[in-house]
Order: sequence, then C-alpha cells, then structure tokens
Amino acid sequence: MHKRMALCAIWALIGLGPALAAKPQRPSPQTHKPLRFEPQPAIWKVADEDTTIYLFGTTHALPKNFMWQSKALKQVIQASDELIVESLDSDDAKAKTDATVDAALNPVVENNPILGRVTPEKRPALEQAIARSGFPTQFYDAMPTWMASLVLAVETMTQDGRARSEGVETRLIAAFRKSGRPIGAAEQGDAILRKLHGLSPDAQRRMLENTLDDMASAGMQSAEMDKAWARGDLTALAQGFSRETLGDELYTLLILNRNKAWADLIGLRMRRPGTVLFAVGAGHFAGPDALPDLLARQGWTVTRVD
Repeated sequence: MHKRMALCAIWALIGLGPALAAKPQRPSPQTHKPLRFEPQPAIWKVADEDTTIYLFGTTHALPKNFMWQSKALKQVIQASDELIVESLDSDDAKAKTDATVDAALNPVVENNPILGRVTPEKRPALEQAIARSGFPTQFYDAMPTWMASLVLAVETMTQDGRARSEGVETRLIAAFRKSGRPIGAAEQGDAILRKLHGLSPDAQRRMLENTLDDMASAGMQSAEMDKAWARGDLTALAQGFSRETLGDELYTLLILNRNKAWADLIGLRMRRPGTVLFAVGAGHFAGPDALPDLLARQGWTVTRVD
C-alpha cells in the first residue's frame, strides 16, 4: 500500500507516466473558468545552420480543458522532428522507479513520527493535510520526509482540479507518438528520486513545509499561476523555484544541477541536424540559473520566440 501510493505521487509529479493507484474519492475539486485570453506560453530557440532546438517550459498537471497552445507553439510542435521530455514511462523506467521506492521504504522509517519532522508552527497544517488525504498518520510516519511531501503534493494537485493526464507532457507525448516521431528523455526518473532520498533531514523538512504552504494557498492562487504561465509570464515561477524558497540543497538538486546537465545535453544534440522540441518544467526557465541563461553562458545564441 505504501509503495503504490508513493508511486502514484512520484509519477504524477516528476513525470513518469500515469499513476497505478487511485486516491480515495472525495467531492469534486476546484473548477476553473475558461481562459479569457489567447495563450502565449514562453518558447525559446537555439539554432545553427542545420539544427534547431525549441525550449518550452511546461507544467506537469493542468485543469481539464485548460487552453495552453498558442499559434506559435502549435507551429513548433508541427515542425519538430523529435520530442525530449524530462523522463518517460517505459517499462524499464517504471521498474527502476519501483526499485528506488522499494529501497526508500525498506526498511520503513521507524520511531520518527511525521509530525515531529516539521517545526511546531507547521504541525497544525500538517495534521490538517494528513486528515484531508484520507490516509492515517501512521501511513506517513513510515515514509521518508521527501516522499511524504510528494504524496501530499498530489493532494494539492487534486484540490486544484489538476490532473497529470491534462498536463503538457502527456499531451505532447500523445501527439508525437500518434505521428510516429521519436521521443527521448532528458534524464532517468529514478535518478532524481535517489538524489531526493539523499537530501539532509533539514532539506527534506523544508521541502515538506513548502508543500504545506502550497496547500494553504491552493485554489485561486494556483489558477492565477496557471494563467500567468500560459501568458508567458514566469515571474511567479522565479520566486517559487528560487534558492531562497527551496533552500540551497534542494535548489541545487532540483534546479541548478539539472539545468547544467540539460544545457550540456542540448549542446551535444546541436551536433546533429534536425528540429527538436525540448519540453521540461517551466521552473527551469526562471531565475538566475535558468536554462536559456546557462546555454547563453556556454556561447549559444538563445532567442525567445514567443
């Protein structure tokens, strides 16, 4: 049970495909009014004489019928020969993720109650979050703190009316598979899980407390952030994924090191001709270590095209 729920959270949030386990059903989540503007999400381009790589900052889960494809983005999708996303839901990827979760949960965490892993002022919020999740406190007591954070984040996603099935990567992967175009992964999903498992207790605590803060502001604020993303405004993302918000350790793991690795990957891909759509989370395109900025520091000309 613990492992199936953990996998549900991880696959929903990190992009390893559909969840295998369903959460307990509760009343319908937040509903969202249709957008009243033309979407214009941010797109960048790196190009030379025979290679073009479009960079697109995605959001992994969205409300149903949320409109996010602009005319420019539709043209990019149509023109691209290949799609690269953060990670894929292949049988091999799922097996590796399963093994990583097994390692994290065996043995289960003992004698370290989840309520004691946050600061006293955050405990009431954690108690409320656990009660809303439909699972007993003991369920979370047995988990590493980082994993409990991911599981509770699924609760936020559900409250907001978001679903991984409506997310950008899911839709892009379906479109490229339908047309028979190749799809690649920027990283192995289990690798980031192993790194999360290696975070210090303080970094994991901060991760959980950030999740609780996000849950407290779920609803209208999340809807506004979705709209800002669809307009191409990354200001809010820059704050939410900043070093100050995440802390040095988690920021380095989730943002800086991955952006550095992806910049190197893009540089290697530029050696081969073709047109590629490189679509990873929008948080990687904001702030001082944004992926376009790292590419520019390597000498590439990066142009924002929309």
